[in-house]
Amino acid sequence: MAGALRTDLRTARVVAAVEVRRSVRAVLTDRRQLLGFALLVAAFAPVAVLVASGSYVAGLRVGGGTDLPVVTLARAQVTAWLGSLTALFGLRMVERAGDIDHADLLLTTVRPRALVTGLLLAEYVRMLAVLGPPMALVVGAFAYGAGTPLLLPVAVLGVLPLLAVALLGGATVGYLLRIGYRRVGVGSGTRTVLGVSVALGLFLWLNAAAPADPFQFAASLRPLAAVPVGAYADLLLVPGPVSVTPGPASLVAVVVLVCTGTVLLVATWRLAVVVWYADPPAGGPGDATGRRLARAPLPGVPGIGTGTTLREVRWLWLRGVRSPSRFVHLLYFVFLTAPTAQVALAHPRSPALPVVVAVVGALLAGGTFGLNPLGMAGTVLPSVLTTPSPGRQFVRPRVLAGPLLWVPPTLVGVVVLGWYGHLTLTEAALLCVFAVVLAAFSSALAVALGTFSPRFEPVTAFGGVETATPTTPVLLGHTLGTGTAALLGLATVFVPALVDAPPFVGRGTVLAQLVGLGAWTLLVAVVAVFCYRYSVGRVETFVYE
Repeated sequence: MAGALRTDLRTARVVAAVEVRRSVRAVLTDRRQLLGFALLVAAFAPVAVLVASGSYVAGLRVGGGTDLPVVTLARAQVTAWLGSLTALFGLRMVERAGDIDHADLLLTTVRPRALVTGLLLAEYVRMLAVLGPPMALVVGAFAYGAGTPLLLPVAVLGVLPLLAVALLGGATVGYLLRIGYRRVGVGSGTRTVLGVSVALGLFLWLNAAAPADPFQFAASLRPLAAVPVGAYADLLLVPGPVSVTPGPASLVAVVVLVCTGTVLLVATWRLAVVVWYADPPAGGPGDATGRRLARAPLPGVPGIGTGTTLREVRWLWLRGVRSPSRFVHLLYFVFLTAPTAQVALAHPRSPALPVVVAVVGALLAGGTFGLNPLGMAGTVLPSVLTTPSPGRQFVRPRVLAGPLLWVPPTLVGVVVLGWYGHLTLTEAALLCVFAVVLAAFSSALAVALGTFSPRFEPVTAFGGVETATPTTPVLLGHTLGTGTAALLGLATVFVPALVDAPPFVGRGTVLAQLVGLGAWTLLVAVVAVFCYRYSVGRVETFVYE
């Protein structure tokens, strides 16, 4: 028994090394992923500086003798982080449980126990690569401010067992969810909707219920300090600026973590086998989405290039209804605009709320059908590219499909919220025109970026959905371009109304707003026409690499 376990652990180490090398190689050989990673680092660098500064200030306060309940807060944080990371890794493992990346390993003579352990080790390394640097930055800034540099290595090493237990808990939760979904008969489409709804509901609830002050938020978690595992924080604070002496409670916390981790590891060995060898294949007879698509007509029958533009727009809408998982990337816009929407909802009569609705509507108008048009065409693309002059026949429906779908509800939201927020009739009319022009520009820009950098290979997105999502540079470029155009339009159209000096007084204000709106519309129209012509030319000359 011990020999077999030792052999499985050696095999697991080899499997983990292979999986990690595969992941690193996939990232380093893809320039688009490297560019997206660089853009993400640049985008979150200010946030990292802000968080590190706050941690450094907290360390200065604690090191200077400020009376803060550090031990109680740390115990609560251990419990909170353990629970939240378990839920996060559970969502992650729901998608990794059916990942085809390790399907070839299932056909070998490797024991399932060794394979499970190896995949978990590989996921643990990936998790450390993602979470390790931010945690080290925060703890290092706090330790530097408190004047206790030894706190950094002790805390980093002490957190490793917590992350391991959280990963094992997430894997167990993920496998149980997959088995439960199969027993109930939930298809991949319904499973995705449920996962997205739960995640979005938790995100909105946390944003609405959590106090804005981080210290107040940390204080609200104090009841979690009573959980036995919370005393594990005493071991992490031994070299810290506060005097902490680990006692029997800390020993109990260590025993709880070790026992829990062992039980969860054995559970993953059992559950993973059930998931791997009993799950129906994706899109197969047991998949609800696959059954619906099997009954659907062939995608080329309605005809890209065989009917009018509006007919092809309706065909795009119909494909979207039949396969909603292809729009999982729209969650990016939801999470991106959630903080702004939360501030606006806190002041419902503020004129900022209809502006937020206009900008979000424009982002959705461009992002729904335009960010990866070539990749979303799927098997229809070869027949499209072989038709005479396919550029305009392919681009026009994708430029129009998003605005025709999102502009009407956006205008209704702008008018209703503008009336509730006491906007004048002139301001509401200008904002409606602004929303329509911005949506058209966003759609043209999205199609241009999507044709410039398409993605044909399905990737595993949120909730375990495998679809050809837009690339990260395209998402960021579309958001940045649309946001820049929106800020420029708001400045040229509504700033004159805030200037109480000639010529921006009385009728001169309205005239200045109309002139600004016209100039801004002309500018974005020129850029949109350039994007449209580029998209047409790109499709006309497109060849598979």
